[in-house]
Amino acid sequence: MKTYRIKALPLSSMELDKAVLMYRFHYGQKVRVPNVMWYIEGAEKNILVDTATDAKLATEFRGLPAKEIMSFEEALGSVGLKPNDVDIVVQTHLQWDHCANTQKCKNAKVLVHEVELRFAYAPHPILAPTYKKSLFKGINFVLVKGYQEIAPGIELIPTPGHTPGNMSVAVNTEKGKAIITGFCCLQENFRPPEGVSEETSEVTPIVAPGIHLNAVDGFESVLLVKGLADIVLACHDPSFLEPKTIPE
Repeated sequence: MKTYRIKALPLSSMELDKAVLMYRFHYGQKVRVPNVMWYIEGAEKNILVDTATDAKLATEFRGLPAKEIMSFEEALGSVGLKPNDVDIVVQTHLQWDHCANTQKCKNAKVLVHEVELRFAYAPHPILAPTYKKSLFKGINFVLVKGYQEIAPGIELIPTPGHTPGNMSVAVNTEKGKAIITGFCCLQENFRPPEGVSEETSEVTPIVAPGIHLNAVDGFESVLLVKGLADIVLACHDPSFLEPKTIPE
C-alpha cells in the first residue's frame, strides 16, 4: 500500500483560553497554539490540507494576540513549491483560520464538504463570527460528501460537530494511519482530562471541541478519530508550533 509523509507547516500562533479547544475544561488557562497547513509528501499531485492564516488576520479579524512564524509563501518554499504549483487543497472546513491563503492557490481544486460550503455562506449566529466570506471569492470549489478516497491511501472522513461539514484527512504512513483532525482541538482532547477519576474516564474518554455547532457530534467525531488513527494530528496542538515531519 502506498505511504506518504506529512509536513506540518505552522504560519502563525495565537493565544487562546484553553477552554476554546476543550469543552468545559481549563477555563482561564492560556495556551499558545499554531495555525498549521499540511503538505502531503509523496503524492502524484501537490496536496495541501488547509492553508492556515497569518498573525495579522488573527488580530484584525478576531482580536487575538498572535505572532507570525512564517508566511504562506515561505512555508510552500520549504517544500519546493509556489502557490500556483498547488493542485489540490482539502479544506477541512471554512472557518477563517483554516482557509485564509486558499485564494492564492489559483490553479488548485479546493475540496470542501457540500454541507460546509452551504453553511459557510449563511452560518448560524452561534458560529457566524468564525466565517469570513471574502476569503471564498474566486475559489474553484469541488463539493464532496461522505467518505472519499482522493488518492491511494488518502481519505476524507466526515467529522461533524465543530462545524456541520468538517472533514478529517486520513493518510497512510510507514507507521500507520495518520489523521489530520480538521476540527480545532489539542492532543489532550483525545484522552480523559486531568483529574477525572478512573470510573468517570469510561464515560469521558475524550473531550469535545470547545467551539462547536453540536457538542454531541463533536464528541463522537473525536472518539471516531481516536479509534481510527494510529497517529492523531490535532490541528492546533502546541507540538506543531515548529515545522515537523510525520512520521519523523
